[in-house]
Amino acid sequence: MFNTIIFDVDGTLLDTRPGIISAVNFVIEKFNLKKLSDEEMNRFVGMSPIQASFHHFCGTDEVLSQKCAEEYREKYKQGDVYKAEVYDGIFELLDYLKQNGYKTGIATYKRQDNINQLSEKFGFKKYFDFICGADNDNKLTKFDIISNCIKKLNADKNKVVMVGDSRHDAEAADKQNIKFIGVTYGFGFKSDDDVCKYSNILSASKPTDILNYFSEI
Repeated sequence: MFNTIIFDVDGTLLDTRPGIISAVNFVIEKFNLKKLSDEEMNRFVGMSPIQASFHHFCGTDEVLSQKCAEEYREKYKQGDVYKAEVYDGIFELLDYLKQNGYKTGIATYKRQDNINQLSEKFGFKKYFDFICGADNDNKLTKFDIISNCIKKLNADKNKVVMVGDSRHDAEAADKQNIKFIGVTYGFGFKSDDDVCKYSNILSASKPTDILNYFSEI
């Protein structure tokens, strides 16, 4: 029986696409980088960490990728961070988990100060026992961030589930030897087939699918 649920943020709890795109376009203009098509931007948003996105889509080297990431995060926290919407059904899911005694955590590639801002703004803080973000240089991998969260929650891995929208979440969960739920309403996975390329216990097309899963087990 599971007793600990860890969530990704972008594309899982929040649709943060508008704020991310705003900050990315600011950086592209500042450094005179290649402008991205709508399709490229959608793929940019779905890739993590942000340094990898700039390198892959804009051709930046390691040094410039880090500078782009720092400028992006500075612009993002000045206001773009709040250009987001909670996915329908998320609060109902979090209410259920809290009321039924589950331990909950966040493990995200968002820098710690940014996720702290978001959790305050959108009212997530009261639902989570621990919130774990990334470091400024992105030396922490998603595996590391999830590992930190598990340790802080003092969780038994056999009873942990990771919920996320991308292969980064799925692969990190697999390496951690914890169960995984993939969501298809976010930025990464677009279909059940995408999720089922990875080990999973559920492919969710909406947050209520996750709620129904836990209310029935």
